[in-house]
Amino acid sequence: MDENRYNCNARGAITTAAGRAGPAPLSRAPVGWLLGLMGLLFFGGALGQEAASLPPSGGALEPMVVSASRLLQAASDTLPNSSVITREDIENSQATDVLSLLAREVGVEVAQSGGLGAQASIFMRGFNSNQTLVLIDGIPINNVESGGASLQHVMLDEVDHIEIVRGNVSALYGSQAVGGVIQIFTRSGSGPTGLTIDAKAGSERNRDLAASVQGSWGETGSRTRASLNVSTNSADGFSSINASIAPAANPNDNPYQSTSLSALLSQEIGTSEIGLRLYGTHGRLSYDDPTDYSFIVPNYNGRIQTNEEHSDLATAVLYAHAQPTDWWSTTLQSGTTVDRSANTSSFPESFDIGTTLSRSNDLSWNNTFALNPQNRLTAGLEHLEEDGVSSAYLSHFARQVDSVMTGYLGEIGANQIQANLRYDHYSDFGSASSALLGWGYRFTDLLKGIAELSSAFDAPTFDDLYYPGAGNPLLQPEKSRSAELGLAYQNGAEGLRATVFRSQVHDLIEFDPVSNIPENIDQARLSGLEVSGHATWLGWQLHANLTVQRPIDVATDQVLLRRATHNANFGVARSMGAWRYSIDVHGAGARYDSDINTFARITVPGYSVTDLVARYRISPSTTLSASLMNAFDRHYELVDGYNTPGRVILLGVTWHI
Repeated sequence: MDENRYNCNARGAITTAAGRAGPAPLSRAPVGWLLGLMGLLFFGGALGQEAASLPPSGGALEPMVVSASRLLQAASDTLPNSSVITREDIENSQATDVLSLLAREVGVEVAQSGGLGAQASIFMRGFNSNQTLVLIDGIPINNVESGGASLQHVMLDEVDHIEIVRGNVSALYGSQAVGGVIQIFTRSGSGPTGLTIDAKAGSERNRDLAASVQGSWGETGSRTRASLNVSTNSADGFSSINASIAPAANPNDNPYQSTSLSALLSQEIGTSEIGLRLYGTHGRLSYDDPTDYSFIVPNYNGRIQTNEEHSDLATAVLYAHAQPTDWWSTTLQSGTTVDRSANTSSFPESFDIGTTLSRSNDLSWNNTFALNPQNRLTAGLEHLEEDGVSSAYLSHFARQVDSVMTGYLGEIGANQIQANLRYDHYSDFGSASSALLGWGYRFTDLLKGIAELSSAFDAPTFDDLYYPGAGNPLLQPEKSRSAELGLAYQNGAEGLRATVFRSQVHDLIEFDPVSNIPENIDQARLSGLEVSGHATWLGWQLHANLTVQRPIDVATDQVLLRRATHNANFGVARSMGAWRYSIDVHGAGARYDSDINTFARITVPGYSVTDLVARYRISPSTTLSASLMNAFDRHYELVDGYNTPGRVILLGVTWHI
């Protein structure tokens, strides 16, 4: 579970991991008081609801999800621990990029080497970033060389909503879904025809301009939906590396600029629908290199070295959905993902210079059979083709994966059952299978107990297999077993869920210090507790979550790098007439990392960050906003030696036609 290795790219932005001071206790984080707030949120929310005499939901509909079972169901009905970030949540947060919102979710951690657009890793329940599957409109975007997804380039202007499923769901999605699934849905074109223009500007020359036109026409059975969304985001930023710690790095500011587009066109034909979704983003990032190249050029001066990365991520999805009978629905989908990056440097001998190209083509056929309104069966076939090429490789590499999957989701009295099986055959290392069995029991209409058992595998990445001088083509998939128990309470808009989880990973891929190549030689154990809740109390909207975990290397009993043993989030919001105010606090405990210079294991201190947002609706078509991110200008690090944003002020206007 060496996340440093998985995060290495041509520029080496997260090649470091831990050092200047000895390990400190991993319990210093401003989160203890949140335990009390969790109870206040739950009990106080219920009392406040009665005192205010308001309907529990405030008129809001409960979010629906498909990622937890590959079937549409209410978020509160899912057995795997799932949540939804809605479009309303996105607009209220005034956040710019997907990572900013994911970092506030229970069970999710983000480590980023700098500001907007800098390379990032995402950890779910302590698993590596290449063990979390990321989808855009149902198509995987994980890079086939490194295994991680380039989420740092995904901005929020094109996003309709995000579904998050925590824990092992390999039985639904195959490899890379060991830690969970993040599925991003682009704007859907639903609702009345309209144009939206959104503009923001602020300190550090942050700028965001987006335009979206979407709508639907026609009656049910002949309806046409369309959406077109374009945006540009930029920031002059700050120096990504703390040059006082890494003296070989250039202390200049590192600007970032991205341009994104998404589009949808679909047509209903009776009970059938065909559609095309497109998404693409281009990012241009200036970054610093902490490497001291004096061993190549004796008089090397890294303080004047400049580096730049150009990145492209694009997806295309063509789908057809039909319902031949009342009890059978079927979907055929074909998708393509391209992830390309090119790195340049003013120093000709830089290790950062290089290009990578990752491509995947996915063809799937999924069927749902309704036995009755409470019980459904699923069956599907999938064919995946992956190929990658890099200037670091001596040749081009490819693989094919053929998969068969089936599942059941149903209710029998007070019991809710989910069962999934999946078989995958890889062209380069053979076959693997995975299973999931989940059981929910409704003690009352409001309280449900949940138990889940699952098995999983994680296929070696192309870097694991073929990286020159550090690859092993004989590697086998990592295998794991997971179990979890939970309680979920839901009463309209009031909800609380607690989950205890544990995963054991076998045949862990790590570098063997003797052979100096990756081997299936180690084990990891990841266990913890997730608690999350939301409530309305005397007109205040509250949400909070707490994660306590211990992801360890079994051989050494050491906590894995860049994972905090506890982190928490708390938010409160209030609408008063045309105004809406919100405060969000995110805190995390200390984490182990590798020293940026010596690679020795060190401790990175815990931190807390507070964000303030105010929105004012001038008219039904125009809204003004003001945001103060990191309001108290906290200095903290997510990766040793790499800076994070200080206080940022943003002013915005949203105009609907």
